[in-house]
Amino acid sequence: MARPKKPARLYQRPDTGEWIIRDAGKDSRTGHRGDGGRSAAEEAFGKYLAQKLSKAALPTEPQALADVSVSLVLTHYLETLREEMAAPERQAYAVKAMAAFWMNKTVAQVDEKTCREYVKTRRSASTARRELGVLRAALGAAHRARILAACPAVWLPSKGKAKPDWLQRDEFAKLLWELWKHKRSRHAARLALCQFYTGSRPRTVARTTWARRDDGPWLDLDRGIWWRSGADEHETVKARRPHGIPPRLAAHLRRWKRVHGGTYIAEHPRHAGQPVMDIGVALAAAAKRAGVKRITPHTLKHTAITLFIQSGGSAEDASDYFSTSIETIQSNYWHHSPTHQARAVAHMVNLGRKNGGEKRPL
Repeated sequence: MARPKKPARLYQRPDTGEWIIRDAGKDSRTGHRGDGGRSAAEEAFGKYLAQKLSKAALPTEPQALADVSVSLVLTHYLETLREEMAAPERQAYAVKAMAAFWMNKTVAQVDEKTCREYVKTRRSASTARRELGVLRAALGAAHRARILAACPAVWLPSKGKAKPDWLQRDEFAKLLWELWKHKRSRHAARLALCQFYTGSRPRTVARTTWARRDDGPWLDLDRGIWWRSGADEHETVKARRPHGIPPRLAAHLRRWKRVHGGTYIAEHPRHAGQPVMDIGVALAAAAKRAGVKRITPHTLKHTAITLFIQSGGSAEDASDYFSTSIETIQSNYWHHSPTHQARAVAHMVNLGRKNGGEKRPL
């Protein structure tokens, strides 16, 4: 029996570290290398995949669901709406993940049964939920663009309960020292420290430049402001509002700018002028050496918010500083506050007792 042909995929060459697109025995170069180039390579692959999947031109009038392929819908979403996406490589990665399952299906086949089958092919329900969310957005965009006569419902697995993981302050100190004492991971130490003091998402910190710009995050060290997004960037549900820079972090930043210079606050040690987009491997190795639990870069955002709340910070201040909704702060972090339910606990002392009633121990 002939071996089944593998779908197009992104592959990193072990000899050069370059990311290439491997499809049907042919390799196409992306021009990006190493961990720092992975995000850009993912975006290039998504564009390649979208172009490959779509064989027909966009229809000029709304089509029946059975006459439109899922691949055409995903292509339209990536190519037409790319300018409106804050992070198009994320959607491109989701399209890559969905390709093998959906590429030969029509929009008419998008139903609960098929979506449930797709979930079984993914490593977790939460991952599948995020990817099916991209499919839902793509179908909605195609319907608004009058490509589809109707918009089918996309079934999503239930949303799992949030379980933000975090580190104690002394655990983070051990982790940071392990990163700093090895020269090859000092760039990761700088990024980790920035995340600890800002609670920003890893991508926001990684893309931050010393100089002002309109297309991305930047630092104003003179005024002590970290601009999480540029003036020309599109606003998304994941708000990136500016925040003040704590004095201790500001001192580090000024020293790094003087000593290292460059464009970004931490640049790839082997590729000058390129930001370090992923420190996950360095964090995992340092956590193992430090004897603390394994974490991801996003864990540092949870750590910053949790320690802020534990130190007595208000939910309103946390929401403003960390650009996180007040609802998320209250549902995921507020139970760490020393004042959490304090008034309720005080009232429980007098449970069922009327004003001035005799106090008897139960």
